[in-house]
Amino acid sequence: MTANEPQSHLDADPGSLLSDLLRRRDVHGTLTLIAQAASHGTLPDHQLAAVVRFLLEREPEGDGRGGPLSLQELELCCELASSVILSPDMAFGVQVSDSAWSMAHRAAYQQLPDGEADGYVPRSLALYRQIAPTQQETARFDFEAAYEEAYGITIDQVWTIGHALWGWCLEHPGESFDAASLATHIGDDGIDAKQVESFLAIMACDYATFRSMLGVPSGSHPHFEPYNINPFRKYPILKLPDGKYLTPILSYLLRRITHGLYYDLIELDRGGFIRLVANSFSVYVGKLLTGQTDVRQLSDRGAWHVNGADATLVIGCITRPFGALSRSTGDREHLRADLARSGGVADCVKRVREAIAASDAKRVIGLVVAVEDFYLGNGPFIQSVVNEVLEAQGQPPMDADIQLAHVSGLEALSALSTRSDVGLVELLAAKVDHADYRGLELDAYARYQSATLCPGQAPSLRPQVLDDAAATFLGS
Repeated sequence: MTANEPQSHLDADPGSLLSDLLRRRDVHGTLTLIAQAASHGTLPDHQLAAVVRFLLEREPEGDGRGGPLSLQELELCCELASSVILSPDMAFGVQVSDSAWSMAHRAAYQQLPDGEADGYVPRSLALYRQIAPTQQETARFDFEAAYEEAYGITIDQVWTIGHALWGWCLEHPGESFDAASLATHIGDDGIDAKQVESFLAIMACDYATFRSMLGVPSGSHPHFEPYNINPFRKYPILKLPDGKYLTPILSYLLRRITHGLYYDLIELDRGGFIRLVANSFSVYVGKLLTGQTDVRQLSDRGAWHVNGADATLVIGCITRPFGALSRSTGDREHLRADLARSGGVADCVKRVREAIAASDAKRVIGLVVAVEDFYLGNGPFIQSVVNEVLEAQGQPPMDADIQLAHVSGLEALSALSTRSDVGLVELLAAKVDHADYRGLELDAYARYQSATLCPGQAPSLRPQVLDDAAATFLGS
């Protein structure tokens, strides 16, 4: 089958068609084409990653079995991969019986995180490189020393090598490299082939290891395979059969050396890492509140209290709303288990309520904000599951005065507050008071309000803390 065959062929199962297109292809040549497409930004990264998944899953090691894909065929493969991900009825030929909201949840967690590098990269640099080092004693986790001892490389060297590799791949899309040539390119007196080899041991995997990760985490649920964790999130570099290395999709490399440091750190001391991130995130949220009037941190688990002109805002911080399985399946039982776990969303809602009850303000609004991806939090699906958890615990359901958000939403709203000179509390109050806004994601609401409050200005919705981190590490 080629890209020029009739559209009627696309009526078949897209997973089968994708397999047909990729079976017996030249793996190395096709990976090179994918790396070039990713570097040029011509095709969505999550679709390219799905194509790599199909390519390596169905091809035994060893190239030369056929020609590589053409760009036109790669575009068709991406279209088919998207059909697999977005189909509410079939996945890999297996019937999926789920609600539309569950499907939207799965698709969101498959696609959206990889398109937000301008946010998660500087945010992660701020959290891990600027704030976390100041929290090591409080968290009882000397993570920088532990990292170097465990992996034979410092976190600063990981950044230096990874960022240099990212720049080199932009200049040489689709080219492979080895440890010695990469060390030579970096040209840093403190980094030689030994440190580069340690870096690659953490960041790279061969085809067999990549394939072994394709069943994580759904395992016994084969119809959820398209939504499993993308192996590139942990291993953004592939080790080729000839011993050299290739970075097929650059955005995953940048994610891995920033946000993805948690893969390494959590292996060193899970409890210490959780305390470190929780403390660091609370400090980060405090930085987002800079410029607001009458801000104080509550003693209970890093919550924040902000007084506005006519209302008060209580912000509760959590690290991770959902685990890998609930993100992948969107299954109501999996979601409920995560939302109900100790220290999770339901517990944070209860803590925010307690702070609201203890306040003497006439009106108090609550916000639960998460550092990990948290999509559709204010929609009816997640809200209904949270309320089920609360009801099972003998608690009343949430009302509109408590909002759920990923930190990107708070970032956008705090930046809008600074640029429009409208208080953060007033902006949140306007959201919950308007029935059409309550179910919006916080960043979507911020974008809408920016057009209203700053007409014709198109203000940046990136807060100063992200600009500072970008200037320090990215030079921009």
